[in-house]
Amino acid sequence: MNWHETHALVTGGTRGIGLELVTQLLARGAKVTATGTTDSSLAEARDRLPQVTWLPLNQADSSSRESFIQALPAQGMSLVIHNAGVQQMRDWTSDWTKPQAEVAFDTSSEMAVNFVGPAELTRLLLPRLAREKSARIVFITSGLALAPKSSSPVYCASKAAVRSFAKSLRAQVNQAGWRILIQEALPPLVDTDMTRGRGKGKISAATAASQILTGVAKGRAEIDVGATALLRFILRLSPALGERIMIGR
Repeated sequence: MNWHETHALVTGGTRGIGLELVTQLLARGAKVTATGTTDSSLAEARDRLPQVTWLPLNQADSSSRESFIQALPAQGMSLVIHNAGVQQMRDWTSDWTKPQAEVAFDTSSEMAVNFVGPAELTRLLLPRLAREKSARIVFITSGLALAPKSSSPVYCASKAAVRSFAKSLRAQVNQAGWRILIQEALPPLVDTDMTRGRGKGKISAATAASQILTGVAKGRAEIDVGATALLRFILRLSPALGERIMIGR
């Protein structure tokens, strides 16, 4: 893979793993377009990395997705990394008893950001990618797509949905003979704003991004990041044990 000939799109590129992906792609020589959801985050990102084309995108909103596609640079794009995501920590057995001002369930929004958005963006981007000599679409899911935890049921379900979507899309693209590689990256718990204050044994966003891009360059269909490789091994030996390990996290 020649990074100097790569034009990459990274969703959710203003912080966390996304920001590290943008930074490391630039260091490898790639041209980068990235997204953010708020004016303030985009302004800060432009000041930090002015060589990136920063565009607004609320991938849960259909009109925002359409506007984003229209605003994309005309140059060819050969790599799409679906990174943007949100996670709600919700106890479905007790949170509903609390005042709405204290806790608000937003299942549809979480699924829209994490699953509907990437799926619909992929649909809109496929005609553009199909014109390239070769292209790659990377879905960043999670080790939780293999075995869920109890504290965020909708997040786990959304990541499992993206994993299933990626597998089906890969089969369709292969059957059509298109030169688009569908890849999935499965990070473990990563030290980002989204995970602040919870969990142990986190890896850094820089480490996660580096391993993801290494797997992308090697053309791996599934990229196990950090401890996800160990989880997959345990699940092969004993699915029940693997799920018991993960469910209480």
